[in-house]
Amino acid sequence: MPAGVPSGMRYEADSFSALHEFLKGKLEEDRVSIPVITGPTASGKSAMAMQIAEELDAEMISCDAMQVYRGFDIGSAKASKEDQKRILHHMLDILDPCETISVAAFTEEVTRLIGDIQKRGRRPLICGGSVQYISALLDGLVFADAPPDPDLRREIQEEIEERGLFESWQKIERLDPEAAGRIAQSDIRRISRFFELYRQTGKTKSQLNELSRREGPQYPFSAFWLDWAPRQALYDRINQRVNVMYEAGLLDELRGLLAEHPDPDACPAFRGIGYREALAHVRGLMTEEEARMETAQATRRYAKRQQTWLRRREDLFLLLHRT
Repeated sequence: MPAGVPSGMRYEADSFSALHEFLKGKLEEDRVSIPVITGPTASGKSAMAMQIAEELDAEMISCDAMQVYRGFDIGSAKASKEDQKRILHHMLDILDPCETISVAAFTEEVTRLIGDIQKRGRRPLICGGSVQYISALLDGLVFADAPPDPDLRREIQEEIEERGLFESWQKIERLDPEAAGRIAQSDIRRISRFFELYRQTGKTKSQLNELSRREGPQYPFSAFWLDWAPRQALYDRINQRVNVMYEAGLLDELRGLLAEHPDPDACPAFRGIGYREALAHVRGLMTEEEARMETAQATRRYAKRQQTWLRRREDLFLLLHRT
């Protein structure tokens, strides 16, 4: 997994505190770059970022695709109200469950926040595992993007249904292997969006990204990737997190959200890992135990995809917790 990372870009320790002290030292040496703490889900990046933010008097900017939604707290492992009082957090609770935000709009808002925080004499600290957001910030993607076209989207979805989902993904693989490697074969939303952009611009997703990268990042970043070895150690943490979520009241949280939003199929937030499985249980489609197991399995797969993306980058300093 992280074995291919050069020795000069990695630090290993058998304790969280040792990794924390190392990272703190690196960030105290470099007070110009904006720190970014990323890693797979359940790696401990949020806890690490909280400690660092307190010590460096920083404000945290979340880069998490689920934590943007109001009320989706337990399943997204959102910072508690107490933690938000200790450290000022940004990009939490900015959307209703039926709203969406593009990577371009998210990146634009984070860039604005960075400037605002610095003008107030504070230090921004970015933390999250949504790799599209992190990648856009680190690469300085400006996005030669086109707005969604509902009519075109319906037409493309009909074509996908007629062609078949896997066959549509295979077509992406032929057009843009790099993009296909980042899109799950069952992810109909992203498959559809790929063809929508391709039809609107005449360019593949990778071609659009390459055009965007020519601008470069607006700010200097110092990015760190927190992970565990062996991989089973991370998987054990994921399994534990799922049980903690349920014990903390995930099902009650979901029922409250459904009372406010009775058509969850129309709201993207309910499709997030953890919520979609809990929803299936509430609808009587699976037992609670099955929902827990499905959530853990989906989260482990997601963590593996995150690690695949992390390995591909050459600008991340690996902090490896080896057990």
